Amino acid sequence: MKQILIIGPISGKTYGGTTVLMQDFYDYLKANNIEFRFIQSNKFVFKGAFTINFVYVIIKCFIFIPFSKKVMVNASSNGTFYLAPFIFIMSAVFNSKFVFRKFAGSFDELYTEANSGLKYLIRKTILKADLIFVETQHLVNYFSEYSQYIHWFPNVRQKPNFQYSNTRKFKKRFVFISHVKRGKGIFEILECSNFLPDDYNIDIYGPIVDDEIDLELFKKFKVNYKGSLPPKEVLTTLNQYDVLLLPTFLPTEGYPGILIEAYSLGIPVITTNWKAIPEIVEDGLTGFLIKPQSSKALQEAIMQFNVKNYLSFSKAARAKFSDFDRDIVNKRVLDEIIKL
Repeated sequence: MKQILIIGPISGKTYGGTTVLMQDFYDYLKANNIEFRFIQSNKFVFKGAFTINFVYVIIKCFIFIPFSKKVMVNASSNGTFYLAPFIFIMSAVFNSKFVFRKFAGSFDELYTEANSGLKYLIRKTILKADLIFVETQHLVNYFSEYSQYIHWFPNVRQKPNFQYSNTRKFKKRFVFISHVKRGKGIFEILECSNFLPDDYNIDIYGPIVDDEIDLELFKKFKVNYKGSLPPKEVLTTLNQYDVLLLPTFLPTEGYPGILIEAYSLGIPVITTNWKAIPEIVEDGLTGFLIKPQSSKALQEAIMQFNVKNYLSFSKAARAKFSDFDRDIVNKRVLDEIIKL
């Protein structure tokens, strides 16, 4: 009998930060021969599928929770307010331990902006969980007044299969890999590109998910749009560059996974002093933190890298990756769950 029931979205028809993180934890459990049942919360993918997925998960929970000693819900915003409270109540009815994991870094804002009824529901359900995992240290501190069982579960990545080179050379190759939209800072990259020397190269990868952006736009700037990348090609592609650019000001930003993937390769980053990002980027050591929505600040940061200082940035970025190593972090989280 599988005594742990895990609920969450995995990679398949949809792909994004939450599905990557859930898939990673799922794969880790499988690789370490942990017995568990799994309910895929994003099984159906079409317009209006949230209701169908909600009903599907609830039905599956009625079937499996009576036979599960521990139930772990991994949720984004919708799952936090609508799905997790139901599953908390079902777990309490069947005397199962309840574990909640919130993806991304906006849980505090979602809570403060919620109406009094939703806040009450969250306090009486999710925040009464036997274990709570959140993505940032800020969220740990914020919700510690509601629960003493809250822990840090940062964005993690598996260590790359190829060997890190401590002799990386700076060749003025910069890259953006993410959803191509305004909130990720794509316009700041475009604007600054025309003011860079001609021997600087900026390539952009990712699906265009913004109506303001089309292929013709890129032709006006000194960048190369390379299209979307399959997940399996992200690391090999990223490894061809010197510095990652992510001038994001997205309201829901937590720990962007692409920053951690860059660290795993010893690639420094230029990103923004935004939300919880300063928790994982050491300004002037693993890269640079810049003012959000400033193409001038981005240009200045790009010009800070040179052949003399690049290797020290690279080594610091690689060393920082140990904080987000999949095997280290997932083992710590799994140990906490098993101890319940």
